[in-house]
Amino acid sequence: MTRVSGPPMRFAYADPPYLGCGVTHYGHQHERAADYDSLDAHAALIDRLVREFPEAWALSLHSPSLRAILPLCPEGVRVGGWFKPFASFKPNVNPAYCWEPVIFWGGRSAAERGGRKALTTRDYVEAGITLKRGTSGAKPERFAFWIFEFLGARAGDEFHDLFPGSGAVTRAWNTWSWHNGAERIS
Repeated sequence: MTRVSGPPMRFAYADPPYLGCGVTHYGHQHERAADYDSLDAHAALIDRLVREFPEAWALSLHSPSLRAILPLCPEGVRVGGWFKPFASFKPNVNPAYCWEPVIFWGGRSAAERGGRKALTTRDYVEAGITLKRGTSGAKPERFAFWIFEFLGARAGDEFHDLFPGSGAVTRAWNTWSWHNGAERIS
């Protein structure tokens, strides 16, 4: 990977309780999970991301809510996809939910990533779900690495996990930044 100098980037990842799933899936894990059954909570979260992290952010959601949440985002966002080769199949749910959209804002430009010498990041990732993490929806390391690469993150950047849940994404950031030349963060 080509190293390019420049100031650190401040960026965030948000994986809130999915719209309509707050109470049923996350009520026992997040004290404000019920709030996220309302579109207003998602609108407030997007406003926070835009205000506090103008350089770059990523937001996870589920496919049924994409139509409602995408219009709340600023023009110029990108939508990527997390495709799950192994997913949980539920009785009477057809088709199965085997992918999740991720909304991306900002990040480093192609020139800041090293121009033509930089690797190109796909707008999707294929990564299996996690099991037995103690938190519903815990993200796999490969997924988190994709988020960092999509935004053009570098070791030394300031990362904020707004819904830390199991802590998997923050641990992935520590691993990723360690392998890319920075000290571990807590």
